[in-house]
Amino acid sequence: MWILSLEWLVLAGLVFWVIGAFKRLKRLRAGSKQAFAAVEAQFMQAVDLLRNCARVQELKERVSSVSQQHAHHALLPSADLLEAALQQAKSHPLRPEVIAALDSAWQGAQVAWQAYVQLACGQDDAQDAHVQAQSQRWLQLMALQTHSTAQFNGAVQDYNRAIAQFPACVVARLSGLKAGCTFQKDAALLMQP
Repeated sequence: MWILSLEWLVLAGLVFWVIGAFKRLKRLRAGSKQAFAAVEAQFMQAVDLLRNCARVQELKERVSSVSQQHAHHALLPSADLLEAALQQAKSHPLRPEVIAALDSAWQGAQVAWQAYVQLACGQDDAQDAHVQAQSQRWLQLMALQTHSTAQFNGAVQDYNRAIAQFPACVVARLSGLKAGCTFQKDAALLMQP
Protein backbone atom coordinates (compact mmCIF):
# COMPACT_ATOMS: atom_id res chain seq x y z
CA MET A 1 0.00 0.00 0.00
CA TRP A 2 2.80 2.39 0.95
CA ILE A 3 4.71 1.58 -2.28
CA LEU A 4 1.58 2.18 -4.36
CA SER A 5 1.16 5.64 -2.78
CA LEU A 6 4.81 6.43 -3.53
CA GLU A 7 4.33 5.46 -7.18
CA TRP A 8 1.30 7.72 -7.49
CA LEU A 9 3.22 10.52 -5.84
CA VAL A 10 6.14 10.14 -8.26
CA LEU A 11 3.75 9.96 -11.21
CA ALA A 12 1.91 13.10 -10.06
CA GLY A 13 5.24 14.92 -9.59
CA LEU A 14 6.34 13.88 -13.08
CA VAL A 15 3.07 15.06 -14.63
CA PHE A 16 3.26 18.43 -12.87
CA TRP A 17 6.91 18.78 -13.87
CA VAL A 18 6.10 18.10 -17.56
CA ILE A 19 3.23 20.60 -17.51
CA GLY A 20 5.45 23.20 -15.85
CA ALA A 21 8.26 22.65 -18.36
CA PHE A 22 5.82 22.92 -21.26
CA LYS A 23 4.31 26.15 -19.91
CA ARG A 24 7.79 27.62 -19.41
CA LEU A 25 8.76 26.82 -23.00
CA LYS A 26 5.51 28.30 -24.29
CA ARG A 27 6.06 31.44 -22.18
CA LEU A 28 9.61 31.86 -23.52
CA ARG A 29 8.40 31.27 -27.08
CA ALA A 30 5.68 33.89 -26.63
CA GLY A 31 8.28 36.30 -25.23
CA SER A 32 10.40 35.80 -28.35
CA LYS A 33 7.41 36.51 -30.58
CA GLN A 34 6.57 39.58 -28.55
CA ALA A 35 10.15 40.85 -28.89
CA PHE A 36 9.81 40.41 -32.66
CA ALA A 37 6.97 42.97 -32.69
CA ALA A 38 9.47 45.75 -31.88
CA VAL A 39 11.81 44.51 -34.61
CA GLU A 40 8.90 44.47 -37.05
CA ALA A 41 7.95 48.06 -36.21
CA GLN A 42 11.50 49.24 -36.89
CA PHE A 43 11.65 47.34 -40.19
CA MET A 44 8.38 48.92 -41.32
CA GLN A 45 9.80 52.36 -40.57
CA ALA A 46 12.87 51.48 -42.65
CA VAL A 47 10.64 50.37 -45.53
CA ASP A 48 8.71 53.64 -45.34
CA LEU A 49 11.93 55.66 -45.28
CA LEU A 50 13.37 53.82 -48.29
CA ARG A 51 10.18 54.32 -50.29
CA ASN A 52 9.88 57.97 -49.27
CA CYS A 53 13.45 58.73 -50.35
CA ALA A 54 12.90 56.95 -53.66
CA ARG A 55 9.72 58.95 -54.32
CA VAL A 56 11.34 62.27 -53.43
CA GLN A 57 14.28 61.50 -55.69
CA GLU A 58 11.93 60.53 -58.48
CA LEU A 59 9.85 63.70 -58.12
CA LYS A 60 12.89 65.96 -58.23
CA GLU A 61 14.11 64.25 -61.41
CA ARG A 62 17.71 65.01 -60.60
CA VAL A 63 19.05 61.59 -61.41
CA SER A 64 21.38 62.11 -64.32
CA SER A 65 24.13 59.52 -64.38
CA VAL A 66 23.63 55.79 -64.80
CA SER A 67 25.22 55.01 -61.42
CA GLN A 68 22.89 57.48 -59.67
CA GLN A 69 19.88 55.98 -61.42
CA HIS A 70 20.98 52.54 -60.31
CA ALA A 71 21.36 53.67 -56.67
CA HIS A 72 17.99 55.44 -56.80
CA HIS A 73 16.16 52.49 -58.29
CA ALA A 74 17.74 50.05 -55.82
CA LEU A 75 15.78 51.64 -52.96
CA LEU A 76 12.34 50.46 -54.09
CA PRO A 77 13.26 46.79 -54.74
CA SER A 78 15.14 46.72 -51.44
CA ALA A 79 12.08 48.09 -49.65
CA ASP A 80 9.82 45.59 -51.41
CA LEU A 81 12.11 42.67 -50.59
CA LEU A 82 12.37 43.74 -46.96
CA GLU A 83 8.59 44.07 -46.68
CA ALA A 84 8.02 40.64 -48.29
CA ALA A 85 10.52 38.99 -45.93
CA LEU A 86 8.92 40.81 -43.02
CA GLN A 87 5.47 39.50 -43.95
CA GLN A 88 6.84 35.95 -43.94
CA ALA A 89 8.56 36.46 -40.61
CA LYS A 90 5.49 38.02 -39.03
CA SER A 91 3.65 34.70 -38.92
CA HIS A 92 6.67 32.54 -37.99
CA PRO A 93 9.38 34.69 -36.33
CA LEU A 94 11.31 31.74 -34.91
CA ARG A 95 11.84 29.73 -38.09
CA PRO A 96 15.53 29.80 -39.06
CA GLU A 97 14.96 30.08 -42.82
CA VAL A 98 12.52 32.98 -42.36
CA ILE A 99 14.82 34.94 -40.06
CA ALA A 100 17.77 34.27 -42.38
CA ALA A 101 15.77 35.66 -45.33
CA LEU A 102 14.73 38.73 -43.30
CA ASP A 103 18.31 39.26 -42.14
CA SER A 104 19.54 39.06 -45.72
CA ALA A 105 16.85 41.48 -46.95
CA TRP A 106 17.76 43.89 -44.15
CA GLN A 107 21.43 43.80 -45.09
CA GLY A 108 20.50 44.41 -48.74
CA ALA A 109 18.40 47.41 -47.74
CA GLN A 110 21.32 48.81 -45.76
CA VAL A 111 23.65 48.44 -48.74
CA ALA A 112 21.08 50.11 -51.04
CA TRP A 113 20.74 52.96 -48.56
CA GLN A 114 24.51 53.46 -48.41
CA ALA A 115 24.74 53.58 -52.21
CA TYR A 116 21.86 56.06 -52.36
CA VAL A 117 23.43 58.38 -49.78
CA GLN A 118 26.89 58.27 -51.34
CA LEU A 119 25.63 59.04 -54.83
CA ALA A 120 22.91 61.55 -53.86
CA CYS A 121 25.24 63.81 -51.87
CA GLY A 122 27.01 66.58 -53.72
CA GLN A 123 24.35 67.24 -56.36
CA ASP A 124 23.13 70.56 -54.96
CA ASP A 125 22.52 72.23 -51.61
CA ALA A 126 18.80 71.46 -51.44
CA GLN A 127 19.44 67.80 -52.27
CA ASP A 128 22.27 67.62 -49.72
CA ALA A 129 20.03 69.07 -46.99
CA HIS A 130 17.30 66.54 -47.79
CA VAL A 131 19.74 63.62 -47.85
CA GLN A 132 21.35 64.74 -44.58
CA ALA A 133 17.94 65.01 -42.89
CA GLN A 134 17.00 61.53 -44.12
CA SER A 135 20.41 60.20 -43.07
CA GLN A 136 19.82 61.50 -39.54
CA ARG A 137 16.46 59.75 -39.49
CA TRP A 138 18.10 56.57 -40.80
CA LEU A 139 20.76 56.65 -38.08
CA GLN A 140 18.08 57.09 -35.41
CA LEU A 141 16.21 54.19 -36.91
CA MET A 142 19.39 52.11 -36.88
CA ALA A 143 19.92 52.82 -33.18
CA LEU A 144 16.37 51.69 -32.39
CA GLN A 145 16.74 48.69 -34.70
CA THR A 146 19.97 47.61 -33.03
CA HIS A 147 18.29 47.77 -29.62
CA SER A 148 15.14 45.90 -30.66
CA THR A 149 17.17 43.28 -32.54
CA ALA A 150 19.34 42.72 -29.45
CA GLN A 151 16.21 42.24 -27.33
CA PHE A 152 14.81 39.75 -29.85
CA ASN A 153 18.13 37.89 -30.00
CA GLY A 154 18.23 37.73 -26.19
CA ALA A 155 14.69 36.37 -25.97
CA VAL A 156 15.41 33.74 -28.63
CA GLN A 157 18.66 32.72 -26.90
CA ASP A 158 16.79 32.28 -23.60
CA TYR A 159 14.23 30.13 -25.39
CA ASN A 160 16.93 28.09 -27.12
CA ARG A 161 18.76 27.53 -23.81
CA ALA A 162 15.54 26.32 -22.21
CA ILE A 163 14.92 23.87 -25.04
CA ALA A 164 18.49 22.55 -24.85
CA GLN A 165 18.28 21.65 -21.15
CA PHE A 166 17.79 17.97 -20.43
CA PRO A 167 14.32 17.65 -19.06
CA ALA A 168 12.81 20.37 -21.28
CA CYS A 169 14.38 18.95 -24.45
CA VAL A 170 12.20 15.86 -24.08
CA VAL A 171 9.07 17.97 -23.63
CA ALA A 172 10.05 20.19 -26.58
CA ARG A 173 10.63 17.21 -28.82
CA LEU A 174 7.32 15.61 -27.85
CA SER A 175 5.38 18.85 -28.35
CA GLY A 176 7.13 19.81 -31.60
CA LEU A 177 8.81 22.96 -30.31
CA LYS A 178 12.04 23.80 -32.13
CA ALA A 179 14.87 26.21 -31.45
CA GLY A 180 14.66 29.68 -32.97
CA CYS A 181 17.15 31.64 -35.03
CA THR A 182 18.68 35.00 -34.13
CA PHE A 183 19.74 37.89 -36.34
CA GLN A 184 23.42 38.20 -37.13
CA LYS A 185 25.13 40.34 -34.56
CA ASP A 186 27.11 42.33 -37.13
CA ALA A 187 24.19 43.02 -39.47
CA ALA A 188 23.47 46.43 -37.95
CA LEU A 189 27.12 47.44 -38.26
CA LEU A 190 26.81 47.67 -42.04
CA MET A 191 25.13 51.06 -41.69
CA GLN A 192 27.86 52.68 -39.64
CA PRO A 193 29.32 55.65 -41.54
